[in-house]
Amino acid sequence: MTSPTLDDGLVVLAPARPRPADGWQRTEDAVEFETWHTAQGTVCSLAFTSSERLAACLGPDQPWVALPLGPLRHLLGEAGVSDIVVDPPSAPPREEGEATHG
Repeated sequence: MTSPTLDDGLVVLAPARPRPADGWQRTEDAVEFETWHTAQGTVCSLAFTSSERLAACLGPDQPWVALPLGPLRHLLGEAGVSDIVVDPPSAPPREEGEATHG
């Protein structure tokens, strides 16, 4: 979960993948934020305060976007993801076919 001491203006790096427009179902380019399941079974997202921390956790080839923590909370909250884990030492295990949220 996001620590209450982190300011909404703090710029974080969120694991995400580009989702280009396909000209049919998606008419605009988008970004999908990646999600994981916690040990408690809830859906969470990860955020990192540096590219070094992100690469140490998810690898150097992990795509990401930089944005303030407040807007990230808002976007993920609209998708039903209320937990954001900031600077985890490792990522929760992924399940096959785990969802991403745009």
